[in-house]
Order: sequence, then C-alpha cells, then structure tokens
Amino acid sequence: MLKTLFVKVFSNWISIQIPNRKIVVSFQITTYILFLSLLVGYAVILPSPIEAGIHENAGTRAMTFLKIGVGAEGISMGESQVAHTDDLYATFWNPAGLASVRQSQFAFMHNEWFGDINHEYIGFAQPLGDLGAVAGSLIYLSYGELIGRDENGNETKPFHPYDLALILSMARKFGSLSVGGNIKWVREKILSGNEAEQLRSSTEATSAQAAEANALALDIGGLYTFPGSNGEDGPFSIGLNLQHLGRTRFIEESFLLPVNLKVGVAYEMLKDAAVIVADLNRPSDNNISLGIGLAFTALKWFHVRSGYKYIIGGNDLGAVSGVTAGLGASAGNFQIDYAFIFMGQFGPTHRFSLLARF
Repeated sequence: MLKTLFVKVFSNWISIQIPNRKIVVSFQITTYILFLSLLVGYAVILPSPIEAGIHENAGTRAMTFLKIGVGAEGISMGESQVAHTDDLYATFWNPAGLASVRQSQFAFMHNEWFGDINHEYIGFAQPLGDLGAVAGSLIYLSYGELIGRDENGNETKPFHPYDLALILSMARKFGSLSVGGNIKWVREKILSGNEAEQLRSSTEATSAQAAEANALALDIGGLYTFPGSNGEDGPFSIGLNLQHLGRTRFIEESFLLPVNLKVGVAYEMLKDAAVIVADLNRPSDNNISLGIGLAFTALKWFHVRSGYKYIIGGNDLGAVSGVTAGLGASAGNFQIDYAFIFMGQFGPTHRFSLLARF
C-alpha cells in the first residue's frame, strides 16, 4: 500500500503543470511533508525486533567501522545526506551524488572519536564530462596501542589494531536521475600473523593466533531530483543507497558485512540558502533509525547546521546522544567544516573536514 501511494504522489508531481510559481512551491513543500510522514510511518510500522531493545543481529556483523559517517557537513545534519550529497563525500552517503561533480576535488576528514580512536578519510574525485565522475578514497580507523594479556593475566607486548577501506567509486547522470556505485576492499586487523607468532615465542601467550580479515564490498545508490517549473533541477530530491554488500571470513567463521539501506529526501529553500533533509536507515544489525537535519547559509560563505538522529526504540547512549551540530566556511574553491556530536557517557566527539575544488 505504501508503495502504491509513493507511485501516485510522484506521478502527480511529474504530470501536473502549474504556471503559478507560488502554487508550485506550495505543492512541492506539501509533497515533501507527505513523503517525510511516510518515512516516519514506514519506520514505525515495518516489522522490526525492537521489543527486546537489542536487535537480534547485534554483534554478528564484521567490518562495522564501515557504518561510521564521513564528512563533517553530513554528520552535523543528523547524518542525513542520501538525497543531498553532490561532492566527494558522496562516496559514503550516496555514490550517485558524485555525478554532480564538475571540478576535480580533494577531500580530507579527521574524526577524534572516543577512547583515543581516530577515524580518517582522504579522497580524490575527477569529472569525466558526459560519462559522469570517478573517485578514489581511503578510510582508516586506528585504535591506538593496546596491551594484551596472556593465559595467566600477565601483560604482553602491545599491538595496534586498525580497520582500512580502499574505495573506487563511479557515478553518471541520466537526465534528472543519477546512479552510482562503490567497490570497496576492506581490511580489519586485530592481531597479525607476525604479531601472534612473536607473542607465542616471547611470552606465555601460547594460544595467540592471528585475527585479521579482508573482504570485498559493494554500495549501489540512486538520486532523483524532480524538475522545477523551468525544466531545471527543482528543490526536491529523493535518494537511496544500499551499503556494504559483502561477506568475509574471520578466523574460522564466516560473517556478513553490516548491510544498510538508506532512503531519504531533501528540500532546498530560500534560493538554495537553506535545506531540510531526512534519512531513514534500515540496518541489518540494529533497529531502524531516522535522521533529520537543517542547514542555512549566510552571506554565501558561512554555514550553520544542526540535526538529530533517533533509533527507533531509543538511542543506546540516551536521547541527547542523537543531537548533532556544526559550522562551515567557504572561500573560493575551498570549504572547511566542523561537526559536534554528543556521545552520551562517552562525551562529545569532533569532526573536521576539508573540501578543495580545482
């Protein structure tokens, strides 16, 4: 029934021609509100094991670092960007957004997470004219230096776990529709073979064994921007991204990757000086979440953003942990962004990102 209603709403949008601009804007806002209501309704009525509080698949997926958001702009808007991403950071939010890249781009993000964990992103995008755009990027998550214990509880030599993803992305536009995808080589290392051998030979940790895995993963995204009254791209868009399709073998057991379905909408206002966004996430290892965000640009260079992300059934770290906020500044071909995210008992985390066009 929801699917039928979606089709009716979007069919009406495309077929109705209204010469009065005010009526067009009013109609688009009404459609946005209707679709947002449907997203919320979908999240509420879709069967999901939220009654017990903990999802039945929690802790059963590998490479879960892939779920950590990239780019301070999107993070500060309630992690809602699947329908409003048009730069290099689209490699995470929705690879279809890369189709809007018209200049070469370089991006870098630093995330100071809790527990001395550092999360880094670096990437480069190159437009290919009518063929769309391609990008290459890297995500690295460092857990710092950890001290292990042997069978008797004695400290062993330190080790350095990390997660790594190398990503190749491509996207192309077909009229108002953009499609894109990522191919990802992913590595998760807790203890390498050499480190395990050193522990066995130099300490009493005789049972130490390698704990590392590699995997290939896919993302598939689509982004549709509804035409305005003048035939150009209008203010309303809808996006979809199916993330982290893949499987890996860790030690002696096979695990799925943390597959996630993102669906969202975005509506630009005040001659693109403001935007409101909403995303719904349907992860395979957690309950459904809904994010909303708002951004406003003043003087064409100063950006203020805020948002909220709510997991159906309650945020694990408390309701306040869903609050996000951020600032940004643009100067020429450069943009710097900052995001503040409160992580409940773990305190605040900070993300800084840079985007350069040339």
